[in-house]
Amino acid sequence: MRLYQNLSFLFMSASLAAKVSGLSTKVSNNNSSHHLTSRRNWIGKLVTAASATSTLYTTNPPSPAVAQQEVQELPINLRRYTALAPLGDANTSTGNKLKGLSMDGIASRLSHDLVDGSTGKGGYFISGDISTEIFRDNCEFTDPTNSVSSLAKYQKALTILFNPEQSFVELVTPLEIDVPKREITGRIRSGGVLKLPWNPHISSYESTIKWKIDDDGLIASQIQQWSIPASQALRETFTPSF
Repeated sequence: MRLYQNLSFLFMSASLAAKVSGLSTKVSNNNSSHHLTSRRNWIGKLVTAASATSTLYTTNPPSPAVAQQEVQELPINLRRYTALAPLGDANTSTGNKLKGLSMDGIASRLSHDLVDGSTGKGGYFISGDISTEIFRDNCEFTDPTNSVSSLAKYQKALTILFNPEQSFVELVTPLEIDVPKREITGRIRSGGVLKLPWNPHISSYESTIKWKIDDDGLIASQIQQWSIPASQALRETFTPSF
């Protein structure tokens, strides 16, 4: 979600940079050197515009509640770029649900999905290969800059971000289970290459994740915090790896 948020700001920044700097996206194909230089200059100006106009955090990330309040205080023409509207209907069903699993059973499935993915396509944070049957369709996925109550949208966002073949996810510590609170917590390390033409590389970072389980034994919410500021990920999103 964090990286989808950054890609949303990419389009916002492109629009702002074009207005402020009078940039043109039409670059002559007759001069490859000029093309490459212009592209790098354009990307650099986008980074500057994004840093100056967004509320991405350069220090410790705020709580999801505080972040959401600050996002809502943005002008409406900027807030709309944080939505996951392009990813389809929030009410789309993801199939049958596997109710009644024990907390241990859910934790085991999550551990597998986090690292390998539900069907072996790669950890679900870099592939979208998630066991949808153990999540509610209206599960709330929250990170410091975004929140969406739609499993279908969340899964779609994950499938368009990372290149799973050039990315990784690993468990830092085994998942911990709190049966009385019906919560599972864990810490992962991830990084890799985004599916963008300039192949930006996202350096390794850690996330702390909490999953809350409802009375049916389905995951009702996933709350994620990060070890790096979102501004760092935004800069890396705009930095070519070639």
